[in-house]
Amino acid sequence: MAIRLQDIADDLNLSKMTISKVLRGQTDVSAETKARVLKRMQELNYRPNISARSLRTGQTYTIGFVVPELNDPRVAAICRGLNQVLRPANYAVVISSADGDPEAEEREAELHLARQVDALLLYGRDDVSDAPEALRATNVPLVYLGQKPAQLAAISVSLRESEVGRLSGEHLLTRGARRIAYLRGPRTAVADQRFSGYLEALHKASVPPRQEWVVETKAGGDEYERGFEAVRTMLQQRSRPEAVIAYSDSLAAGARDAAVAQGLRIPDQFQVLGCGNNLQICSIGMGISSIDLCSEEIGVRAARLALKAIEKKGGEETRSIGILPRLVQRATTKRLESPARPGKRG
Repeated sequence: MAIRLQDIADDLNLSKMTISKVLRGQTDVSAETKARVLKRMQELNYRPNISARSLRTGQTYTIGFVVPELNDPRVAAICRGLNQVLRPANYAVVISSADGDPEAEEREAELHLARQVDALLLYGRDDVSDAPEALRATNVPLVYLGQKPAQLAAISVSLRESEVGRLSGEHLLTRGARRIAYLRGPRTAVADQRFSGYLEALHKASVPPRQEWVVETKAGGDEYERGFEAVRTMLQQRSRPEAVIAYSDSLAAGARDAAVAQGLRIPDQFQVLGCGNNLQICSIGMGISSIDLCSEEIGVRAARLALKAIEKKGGEETRSIGILPRLVQRATTKRLESPARPGKRG
C-alpha cells in the first residue's frame, strides 16, 4: 500500500501541513523537524504523487530547457547550476536539443509549452533576431540564458561578453606582453563584443593593435588546426607577436603547440590565453590559461529567477542580468611575482 503524507504525519505526531511544507522546501520549518521528516520519508520509501499535486495546484513541476546542441560543454555546466536550485525545490528539468536547427528550436519550444511546463528556459543564440509567435503569445515565464530577442518580454541571464576580451587583454598586458595577437572567432555578436573588450584593454594601455595579428576563424570544425596554422604563420614573419588570445580553448591549444613547434619557450617567450575553461582541453599537457564563462553560475541565477517568476504567476518584471567572467591561470601565461615582504629593521 502506498505511503501517504497523512501516514508520515501520524507517525511523527506532526501536522500534514508541516510535512507538506518540508516537501515544498519552505523555510518556516525548523532544521530538526525537517531532518526527522526527510529521514522517515526515506525509511518508508515515500514518493510524492506528482500527478495529484499537479491537479491540486495547477502546476506540472517541470521546467523546459531548449538547447542548440547537447555536446556543448557550456550546456552541461548550466545544467549543473540549474539542478543546484531546482532539485531541492522538487522541480524536474526537461531538456530538448534543436541539433543546430533554428526551426527545430522553435518546434521544441512549442512542444514544451504544449506540455504545460511551469517555465521555459532557452539557450540564447549569437544570431538570435526574432522570437517565434508561440513565445510572444505565451503567459509562461521565459528565461533566456544568453542573448534574447530585443522585442521579447523575457528574463535574461547572460555573460558580459565584452568583459571576456577586456579581461584577456589586461591579463597579458600586466604580464609584460605588448605584441598580442587575437584569434577572434566567427563574425557573431558575441565575438564582436569580446573583440571590442580586447581593443578597449589595448587602448587603455596605449598599445596599438596590429591588424595583421587579428585572425578571423570559423566556428566548429577543426579549431585546433586553425589555431595551429594561424600562429605558425605569424611566428614565421619577421615581426611576430609575443602572446595570443584565442576565442576558444581548442584554438588556444593549437596556438600553444605551434609556438612549441617553433622552438619557443612558454610562457617566457610566448604566452597563450584561451576561452571557455574546458578542462578536457586546458588540463591536457601544458595547462592552458583560460577565461571561465561562468556557465554554472548562469544556470543557478536563471533557475532562481524562473522559480520567482513561477511564484508570481508570470508577473515577474523583465530583467537582464550580466555575469562577469573570471580568469583561470595555468602554465601558458606568466605568473606575477608576489611583492617582497619588507624585512625587519635591526
